[in-house]
Amino acid sequence: MRISKLRVQNFKSFADTGELELAGINVLVGRNNSGKSVILRSIHTMQENGHPNPEHVRIGTDAASVKFEFSGDCLGDALERHFGVSAPDAENAKLNFSFQRTDDMHNGLSLNEDRRITFGSSVAMSDGSLGRKTGNSGVRAIRSSEPSNFIYTYFSKRKVAHFERIVDLTRTLAIENDLRNLVAKVTRLANPDYEGAQEYEALCNNVLGFRISSYASAGGQQAGIPVGRFDHIPIESMGEGVSSMLGLIADLCMGDGNLFLIEEPENDIHPESLKTLLRVIVDKSKNNQFIVTTHSNIVTRYLGAAVDCKVFEVTMNHQRNTTPTSEIQEIERTAEARIEVLRSLGYELSDFDLWDGWLILEESSAELVIRYFVPWFVPRLARVRTISAGGVTKVVPTFEDFRRLFLFAHLEPQYKGRVWVIVDGDDPGKEVVSNLQGSYKTWPGGHFRTWTHGDFEHFYPSRFFEQVFEVLAKSHDEKREAKKRLTRDVRRWCDENPEAAKAAFKESAAEVIEMLQEIDKTLFGSEE
Repeated sequence: MRISKLRVQNFKSFADTGELELAGINVLVGRNNSGKSVILRSIHTMQENGHPNPEHVRIGTDAASVKFEFSGDCLGDALERHFGVSAPDAENAKLNFSFQRTDDMHNGLSLNEDRRITFGSSVAMSDGSLGRKTGNSGVRAIRSSEPSNFIYTYFSKRKVAHFERIVDLTRTLAIENDLRNLVAKVTRLANPDYEGAQEYEALCNNVLGFRISSYASAGGQQAGIPVGRFDHIPIESMGEGVSSMLGLIADLCMGDGNLFLIEEPENDIHPESLKTLLRVIVDKSKNNQFIVTTHSNIVTRYLGAAVDCKVFEVTMNHQRNTTPTSEIQEIERTAEARIEVLRSLGYELSDFDLWDGWLILEESSAELVIRYFVPWFVPRLARVRTISAGGVTKVVPTFEDFRRLFLFAHLEPQYKGRVWVIVDGDDPGKEVVSNLQGSYKTWPGGHFRTWTHGDFEHFYPSRFFEQVFEVLAKSHDEKREAKKRLTRDVRRWCDENPEAAKAAFKESAAEVIEMLQEIDKTLFGSEE
């Protein structure tokens, strides 16, 4: 089950959102205090742990409402699971939730609530035609306990001073707005015989870099990692980002047909771990729904590039002595609109305006030296951007990041066929090229290549042969620094002796020059 449509009226800063059509992944961007979190809180009201309060009703009004439309396979089963409504043949459902603020002389402000769900299904009529069968029922708030819950939350104020050490069924199944029951969640998933144990271990290793389990401690259990036979490092002794990520990992392992409300996932997390987590979210969106608020261009690009994703911008109009009013609108799937969103998030987008092609290389040494080749041998390639991946293991992630950026901005036709990836000709480089060719079979094979040499330094002129031999003979860590020094020497020589350098490279790097000339011809055609 997923929310297909949403409308919020008189809820805090929103007077009326209008009808919003939601996707599998929904990204909300906007300035601080613009109202992004209000959308999450309004949706959360359908579940017990998101119970509304009088302050949720917009100032100057007496009642607020949140209207949902649901869709999805096996909708009847979902209505039974979450709302306790028996509608086995339901094809669509609507939940109207309104609450009115009242002034009680004894208890102060309070709320009168009304939750009503309607559903419909197709039925065969006596004349053979199809008719509609409808139902209408008052419902309770969805229970905030598995498996009845619909919503998992990951809010910005999720951190706690202490984690509950008591592990029991109630704490294991409870759905809270913070991380108090994290130890119970970890204990369940760390059991190697549990259904989600393998997925949990994989996510821990990929996102955190290590697996978190639980162990006996004073007053119950704690979560952490073992050290030897008797010692442990508890998560309380780790960075705050570890427990935050662990909480989301635990819920992702349990989600199936659920809705995740995630607030600023970029907080307290390394960018590489964040990208891994975002890939998991995209994968999990096949059978779950996500609504994510963010200030991060990484989050926006990664999730926004997914096929079933919509990006919304939330803005606020605040005039003096008036109630602030938020508005939300979907960002059009046009290059101009998507690029403007990334600019507002601080992403530099000069690439879109300046470059006719892109060349991704394995090492900075190759990229720096090839910059000399362009004006010497292929001046038209000055309109091509060269990018260093920073190592063979980063080539595929660099290309994937690049691809997602253009997918998000709806500029795929502009970049497809205009990107080349060229790496060293050693075994790791050949494997990278093979993987890229296998993953992008619609691309011409010539866009993913290796040099004939295993190290780009073999293309340096003969005057550097002795240095090249010494550098490549060093151990891995020493080799990296030695390569940098050698590249600086080569560049200094090129700057001081440009004509001699051009003549020498024309002979020693003929293969590289020929490949650049081929790219030049592909992009710009034969010179007249």
